[in-house]
Amino acid sequence: MESFYALIDELMQLPPPGRDAARLRLLGRFEVERAVLALDMADFSLSVRRSGILPHLCRIRRVQRLAAPLITAAGGELVKCEADNVLAVFPQPRDAVAAAVAIREAIAAAPADAEDDSPLKAGIGIDFGRFLLIPGRDAFGDAVNVAHKLGEDLARAGEILVTAEAARRLGAEAGVRLEPLSFSISGLELQAFRVT
Repeated sequence: MESFYALIDELMQLPPPGRDAARLRLLGRFEVERAVLALDMADFSLSVRRSGILPHLCRIRRVQRLAAPLITAAGGELVKCEADNVLAVFPQPRDAVAAAVAIREAIAAAPADAEDDSPLKAGIGIDFGRFLLIPGRDAFGDAVNVAHKLGEDLARAGEILVTAEAARRLGAEAGVRLEPLSFSISGLELQAFRVT
């Protein structure tokens, strides 16, 4: 991560005519084209208020422990777990959708916790595109932002939403049905699909 920010610092310090080489170094080292999966647990504020932070942190950890091996099994890489979010990347959208469906099923099948009997809930967003990836640490770019918008702001509990670009690359072998949707959020017009 330090080398990533060192390159950003270098880019900022250069006069505009000299930035091209620094941009190319940064993109050459960190830019990838992949599918991005963003999972967001539902009802965070309500759950914390109702049960307290420790039971909710246990619920977050349960979802992380359910999701991580399913991400790996689908050929993905866990980038980070932050608050009640999980961010992962995959070679192709079909891999991300396979992981998302497996995660949704695992969450639905998870028994209620003895201390907090409310079920685990999460929404998942998936996009595909070029972005900057710092493996195991973070990711930055439009595809990451859109996946987060879908997973955090638009997907209801148990819902998987994919962008039109991710859906276009899925192909029939993904074995899922897609329901078209349109959203307008934060000044963005999004064509998306619900995975059923």
